[in-house]
Amino acid sequence: MAIGANSYGSVAEVAALTRRYTSGGTYNSGTNPSTTQVEQFIDRVSATVNVLLAEQGFTVPVSQADAKLALDDFVVGQVALFCHGANGNGIYAPGSEQLRNTTPMRVVMKEAEGFIGEHAAGIEALGATRTRHLTQGLACRETDDEGTAIEPMFVRD
Repeated sequence: MAIGANSYGSVAEVAALTRRYTSGGTYNSGTNPSTTQVEQFIDRVSATVNVLLAEQGFTVPVSQADAKLALDDFVVGQVALFCHGANGNGIYAPGSEQLRNTTPMRVVMKEAEGFIGEHAAGIEALGATRTRHLTQGLACRETDDEGTAIEPMFVRD
C-alpha cells in the first residue's frame, strides 16, 4: 500500500520524527506501527485536513508548494503523535489525560480546524486555489414584496 494521492507528508518524514519505533530509520511490517499503519494514519489525518480545506472553499489536495509544505508538516506532526500513541507514549497513549473525554481523531479535528481556520487567508494568499469563499451565496433583499426599493437600515456618511 502507498499513501493516497490526496495525502500530505510521507512515511519517511514521520520516521524521521519517530526513529525509535523504526528499524534503522524505516518503518516496515515488523515495526510498531507498521508501514501500512503509518500510511493509514497519514491518509486519515490528510482526509480530515482535506474535508476542512474543502469547507473553506479550497480545491483539494492543495498543491501550491509553500501551502502544501505547511500542510505536510501539520499531518506529519499529527501522525508522529499517533506513532507515539501506538507505543504507549505521548498524548494519544492509552489512559492519556488528553483523551479523557474525547478520541484522538477529535483532537486532530480540533487542531486541524484551528490551523486551517487561522491560516486560510495565508493559504489563499500563497496561491492555493480557492473556488468559493464563505460568503458565497449570501444575499440581501433590495426590494419589498411590492417591488419598492428597501432603504438600508444603516448608511455610511
